[in-house]
This record gives sequence, structure tokens and C-alpha cells, in this order.
Amino acid sequence: MQMKSMKVITAAISTSFFLVTIAMAAEKAAVKDAIKEAVKDPKAAAQKVIPKQVRTEGGSANATAAAAKAFEKVSAELYPKAKQEGNLIVYSVWDVEHLKVITDAFMKRYPGIKATYWQGRNPEIVTRALTEFQGGQASWDVVLSDNAPPVIRAAGAIMNYDTVQRDVLYLHDPTMPTVSLQIQALAFNTKKIKPADLPKSWEEVANPKYKGMIALDDPMRAGPLSSMLSGLKTQWKDDTRYNNFVKGLKALNVPVHKSTSAMFRLVISGEYSICMPALLHDVMEEMHKGTPVSYVKTIPPVLFPRQAGIYAKAPDPNAAKLFAEWLISDEGQKTIDSVGRESSRNDFKSKTSIEAAFGKGAKPLPVTDQQFLEDPKKWLDTYVKPIWEG
Repeated sequence: MQMKSMKVITAAISTSFFLVTIAMAAEKAAVKDAIKEAVKDPKAAAQKVIPKQVRTEGGSANATAAAAKAFEKVSAELYPKAKQEGNLIVYSVWDVEHLKVITDAFMKRYPGIKATYWQGRNPEIVTRALTEFQGGQASWDVVLSDNAPPVIRAAGAIMNYDTVQRDVLYLHDPTMPTVSLQIQALAFNTKKIKPADLPKSWEEVANPKYKGMIALDDPMRAGPLSSMLSGLKTQWKDDTRYNNFVKGLKALNVPVHKSTSAMFRLVISGEYSICMPALLHDVMEEMHKGTPVSYVKTIPPVLFPRQAGIYAKAPDPNAAKLFAEWLISDEGQKTIDSVGRESSRNDFKSKTSIEAAFGKGAKPLPVTDQQFLEDPKKWLDTYVKPIWEG
């Protein structure tokens, strides 16, 4: 059992090194040499937890009231214990400025708990968290991120915690609270292409007529396009259709980018007409500034969970649970929204909510494939690399 656990940890750390290529392209060859293993038993990992399908926008008033009542109850139960612990240690990929705003608001809401954080990239977080787990260190409480929590969970380093506010979430995972969402949209430069000429679906982006017009995310870097491909493959359940789509993207013969934000800047500057894909909060921010960009509202947004995973050896487990619940509460979601990150709730009103951005009846595309979430390298090597690099 211990040997199996060590293999899973080794595979998870290897996955984290794969993600380093996002920011360290110059070291790509060395990183590839360092990654030789993936999760040994992906089937078993996939059976651990399957997030419920995306929920509809505009949750009922009853669900909202029930969530508020449940939060107040669990908050009253956890706060005295958390206050006795006195600390909260967060590992996160989020911007330092965002973490400061969020932890300051949490400490104001719950006096007596000192919240501190360490910020790093996802591969750094995974490596540090699992090294400490392997060493039996009770060194942190919560990992707040997108890619990192599922990888850390696959190694057995996350304790199961199911939020009491589950019924107001778009994506519910009974092992880790989803506190925010990454929302992907198809963005475009309004001066470079007319609305009538835009793709009508994600699939249509691969049409040869868009050659030279697309700023394309690198599908092999475990970034937004990678997660989109996972979501589409799950939704379509049609290998031929999926394979043809990846082939079509490759046939566009355009440079691929390793930074979604940098890629979006090229669309803003007019170097490209369309961004495949962009992050909704980036698009909204530029639209607010008057930048000539917009997004296709009729193409379903892709949803990727940002979660608060609670460490299996957390020194402050009650503070960790309280923090996760507070992040999902109305007050916590307002704080998250204030720093420009999207809400995870289906009843939260903001400019980046699904209903506000895409209209009533929108059917988002959730990323729920556990193999992709917990071992993106293996998933990409299996379902993308043979087509993209073959």
C-alpha cells in the first residue's frame, strides 16, 4: 500500500513538472525528460468522484435561502473550533493582490483566526504540497487553485469535504468545494471581423476559412484549450467527431500560444481576429475599458472548477472548512467577484455570471473528466498528442 501511494505521489509530481512548460517553454526538453510516469491506476482514480453535471442558472429562492441557513449553522459550529486553532494556511495560484483581499475579508469576518498564504504556480504548488505530504508534515490547510487540487487529491493528500451549500453550485464535487469558475469564451476583435462572419460554435473555429485569423492556445500545455477539448470529448461521445475537430485545429497552421492572457493581447492589438479561447473576466474587463473586443454569446461557455481542497494532514482543519464554506457564501462570493474572479454559484448576480453574460437558457460546457483533471499529461498524451504531433 505504501509503495502504491509513493507511485501515485511520484506520478502527481511528474504531472506538475509537465505544467511547468506553461511558463518555461525554453526548458521544454528537460521537462519532458523528467516526466515519465502518470497516475498508475486512472480507472480507480476516475471512480473516486464524478462531479454532478452543470446546474441551471438562477437557482430557486428556496435553494438560496436553504444555502444561507446551512452556512450560518455550519459557520456557528466551526468558528469556535477554528478560533481555538487560531491559524489558516493557504497555498494558492491566485494573484497575491487577490489573496490579500480575500484573506483580509475572512479575518475581518472571523476575528481570532490569522490567515496566511503562499503563492506559486500550479506545478510548484503540487510539488511542494506532495513533498510535504510524503514527509508527513502538517504544513498547510487549503490549496486554492484550479489545476492543482485534483492532482493533489489523486495522491491521497486531500481529505473529503462536501460543502453544505452544494445546491447552489454550478459544479458540485463532493470531495472538494468549488469556490469559483474559470469561464472560457470565444472572443474577437470587433474591428477585424464582422459578427455575421464569426464561428457559430466551438467546432466551427476549425473551419479552414479562419486560417490566419485565429490566436490559438497550445492544446498540449494543459491550459484552457486542453480543458475545452476534454469537455467537448465528454459532451460529444463521438471519437470521430472529436478527432476531426483536433485535426481541423491543427490544419489551421497557426502559431500556438502558452499564455491565454498574452494571446488575448494579440487579438486586442489586431494581430488576430479571434481568440481561441479567452477568459471571460479578461474580455469583460477590456469591454468595460472600451477596447474593441467582444465575445460570441451564442457559443456555450466552458466551465473549469476552481476549488478549495483541504489537506489530509491540515493543522487547522476546522479553519480550513470554515474558509471553504465562507468562500461559497454570499459574502465570500462578493469578495471573489470584487477581485475579478467568477462566482461558482448559480444564484449569484454579477456581470460575469452565466445568465448575465450568455443569457437565460445558456447550456455551459463543464469540464468533468477525472482522468484529465487528475493527470492532464496522460490524458493529452492519449487523446491529443497522437493527432497534434503525429
